[in-house]
Amino acid sequence: MAQGLFGGLTSYETQSLQDILEDIEKWIKFTNETEELIKKRHEQLQNCGFWNKIPYNFQCTIECTMSYFGTIKYDLTLIQESIKKNYITEKEVKLLRTIGRKAGKMDIEYGKIYKEDLHTWSDYSNPDFSLAEEVYNNGRDYFITLIDARNAAERLEQYVEEKIINNVVNISGNATGIQLQQGMINSMTSSNENNFNYDQMLDILYKIVETLEKNELKEKCNDNSEEIRKAVLESIQMIENEEEPSKIKKTLLVLKELATGITGNIIAAPIAELIMQLFK
Repeated sequence: MAQGLFGGLTSYETQSLQDILEDIEKWIKFTNETEELIKKRHEQLQNCGFWNKIPYNFQCTIECTMSYFGTIKYDLTLIQESIKKNYITEKEVKLLRTIGRKAGKMDIEYGKIYKEDLHTWSDYSNPDFSLAEEVYNNGRDYFITLIDARNAAERLEQYVEEKIINNVVNISGNATGIQLQQGMINSMTSSNENNFNYDQMLDILYKIVETLEKNELKEKCNDNSEEIRKAVLESIQMIENEEEPSKIKKTLLVLKELATGITGNIIAAPIAELIMQLFK
């Protein structure tokens, strides 16, 4: 299916399993193409000596990207084969969701690390610098595209093959002989966690980061923008670590307080609106 213009905002709610499969096949092809280009530019940068002028942090980002390509292709291929066999489990959903989450993190990392010391090594008159610039543009474009894997995973989950597990649990005491299905036990023990939608929160937080980056609020908005960025990134880290909802909510409340001070700004209003969605 056709993806939206902005990463992570493509809706898969009405898409079929075939649509998801087609996107996965496109992503595998896109991964091969991007991997080939970045590895070629990386080799050229080393051969011409300009690689040594690139800050260490961005070097690490490039090398991390190159090593991650193989993992992404392997995982996407597993998901592809499961869809073709029409046998989808939670494993495939988790793999696809992880690809989307990691893509969101890499998008943030590319934007932050490439720009943080750019003034110290950029040389737009030097054709060798254009090689590094091309790595940045293609690497970031690649991860922005794969952010949609999070949304595809939500839809893919609806095709998971359900298994009825009739494991018997004998409870001693007055309840001797009572049989409970494992699914019922899991439902009872995870009921509190289900009230806090980690994936939904994460999607909104990534959209906030993307909007911050797009509008460059640090320069165009107000003094709260850097505090907002810090709170958002902290919240993302906590959710990815699946920390206790009560701890995460404390950080989100900080965001809510910051949002009240930026609603009057035309550029910042979308940020405030996204923040408020965290509390709906």
